[in-house]
Amino acid sequence: MSSEKKALEDQENIYQWFRRIINYDLCIGCSTCEEVCSFIHEGKAYIKLYDVGGGLSRPISCFHCVQAPCVYACPTNAMHRDKDGIIKVDISRCIGCMACIAACPFGIPELVPPGYVAKCDLCEDLRKKGLDPACVATCPAQAITWGTGEVIASKLRTRVLKKILYTKTIP
Repeated sequence: MSSEKKALEDQENIYQWFRRIINYDLCIGCSTCEEVCSFIHEGKAYIKLYDVGGGLSRPISCFHCVQAPCVYACPTNAMHRDKDGIIKVDISRCIGCMACIAACPFGIPELVPPGYVAKCDLCEDLRKKGLDPACVATCPAQAITWGTGEVIASKLRTRVLKKILYTKTIP
């Protein structure tokens, strides 16, 4: 049984896994997240802004999905979930077949020289020091949030309730 399937069976762990979300209502498209990611990762940004039309740019990066298609598609188990729920790539096992890229509905993993896949690891080195991922820490609009599934769900519920309460029109 793969580690992904085993982890899914342990329902208690799912809400303790870390995730990151981007609130596109708050995002100002300033590219700070992309620039700091590039700086932290020696010139390679794992969160990227894309022009979505009308002069708007918005970032996208790995969502560290609970049922991650990239993990299921990887024939060598190079793409895997760590103990914190973060989808990572073991480059020593990656054969560059690009099955994970084809499986990801967001097209996030990238084939990089010399022929392995790379993607966001939520700034593993910073997290080991007790710090937030760089994109989260530097977002001037505070549009990027990260935490356990429980924390993210709570923040999403609060955001939706505020939107309902503060935009409600009186007939």
